Amino acid sequence: MNENILFPIIIAVVFVLFVTIVRSKRIKKADYDERQLLARNTAYKVAFFFLLIYCFVCGLLHIFDFKWADTTIQMFLGIIISFSLFIALCIIKDAFFSNSSKQNNYSVIFFFSYSIVSVLYFLSGLGTGQTFWEEGEMSILVLYLVSAVCFLALGILSVIKIILEKRGARSK
Repeated sequence: MNENILFPIIIAVVFVLFVTIVRSKRIKKADYDERQLLARNTAYKVAFFFLLIYCFVCGLLHIFDFKWADTTIQMFLGIIISFSLFIALCIIKDAFFSNSSKQNNYSVIFFFSYSIVSVLYFLSGLGTGQTFWEEGEMSILVLYLVSAVCFLALGILSVIKIILEKRGARSK
């Protein structure tokens, strides 16, 4: 499929999802207890220090003239991974989802939608003849693939957590 056709379709789908979520957000704001806020703070710290160490290592590799990817791709890769790490830690520590099951479902829909969009961009890039390595460096296709895998994992983790919470609520 031509990129000139694919891009407006993806933008339209994302816009429709955004409008749907914004309209449904008129419900009261999510409430979190103190335990959840403390777990979120810990996840913030872990993700921040991961990104800090990642940027430090990328800087060292640049100093030693080891160019494995363009600087933009390196930084976006670090941001995607640290963002996914933060959300995964929050989900695992039961600090991501609020008490509103409707808002939790929107998060799961977003994770899977973003993963699908990333896969479409990845496949579009492969269809145009791009490869993972171009001129001895990682190409932007790696970003699409990593973001698709990360958000797919977050979606699966979210679904598992929601199912476990529902089973726990039934057994009580």
